[in-house]
Amino acid sequence: MQKHDLVHQPDVKPVVKPVVTHPITSIQFWTMFLLLLAMFGAADGTAQDAGQNLDFDGQFFFSYDHTTSNGEQSDEFSLKRGYITFRRAITDRFSIRFTQDISIDEEGDGAGDIELRLKYALLKMSLDDLGPLKNPSLDIGVVHRPWIDFEQDINDYRAQKPMFLDQNDILSSADYGFSFSALLGEPLDATARRGMRTPPGTYGSIDIGLYNGGGYSALEANRNKLIEARIALRPLPRRLPGLQVSGFTAIGDGNNEFNSDFHLFGGGLSFESEPWRFLAQTIQSEGDGSGSYINARRQAYSLTGWGLFTELRPFSVPLSLTGRFEYLRNEDLEHTVNRQTIQGVAYIFPNRSKFMLDVASVDADPLYGQNDFTRVQFVTEIRF
Repeated sequence: MQKHDLVHQPDVKPVVKPVVTHPITSIQFWTMFLLLLAMFGAADGTAQDAGQNLDFDGQFFFSYDHTTSNGEQSDEFSLKRGYITFRRAITDRFSIRFTQDISIDEEGDGAGDIELRLKYALLKMSLDDLGPLKNPSLDIGVVHRPWIDFEQDINDYRAQKPMFLDQNDILSSADYGFSFSALLGEPLDATARRGMRTPPGTYGSIDIGLYNGGGYSALEANRNKLIEARIALRPLPRRLPGLQVSGFTAIGDGNNEFNSDFHLFGGGLSFESEPWRFLAQTIQSEGDGSGSYINARRQAYSLTGWGLFTELRPFSVPLSLTGRFEYLRNEDLEHTVNRQTIQGVAYIFPNRSKFMLDVASVDADPLYGQNDFTRVQFVTEIRF
């Protein structure tokens, strides 16, 4: 169901028909491109040792959910998500990443089937330092998007739910295109980096790219391309290296045939350490990346929102307490899109596998195809 203005003009219901491009052709193009580069690297006598470097890892989320919605209860075991990743160094400068995304089809004739999609298929090129920009790199193909990638470095609980803006179809975690990233200053030393997973530049990091805009799992519905960028700064790199102030933006059109506006500006404040992790973010946006938050006249809605995440490890045993609080509002219609809280406890294994128990509560507006619900969930996250 599209997030259109069904109240003011219910007789006008736009239908999105994303038929401009063909994702299979795009995947074939990038796959052939990467394979040609791999062959070129293998033929380079100076790079044969690097070419043998093949890494493999995986991640799966299995869950049991007890959900209450509209007075009805349901219980379900499910595979929430799975990722299989291959990495290979071609030369000292070039490497390849290929990640399969495994999920359950919830719609259409194939409902209940296991789906296999492409999450990442990219060529990474390591570049020489550019003045204060250290360890720069360029990714080409199906690549990460700047903000969600940064957020997931802090919030390691994707098994609970997608990240705030990803879950609400405003930004995607990956997309077709290219991205440039670099550290601001030399990497922090190992002691200062304890408990950190975000890029370790002494003064922060940057990430900018050009993308289709609809995300890795969507058809490209128009000819527009989206620019997304992020900068993170460490105001006190010597005294509080875990503290960062971030800004991010996305500028383009929504992924629909109407080319509805999408202009997003956001900010974040984060802290990383072994005993405590925290992220606060706020956004103001005209429209969204999926092109869903539009009225019956195909005009983008004005959205505002905020999200908080915290993880606390107060015990000598590897137990974490987590909290997540999010709010999204449609300013034009002057009402809440949804309000969500997730509170949980997790046992963390040395390789970041987890046992998690959490309680989620969502207050949502049916106008957007969502319903209020409360969910108790036990998740096993397996990494290997």
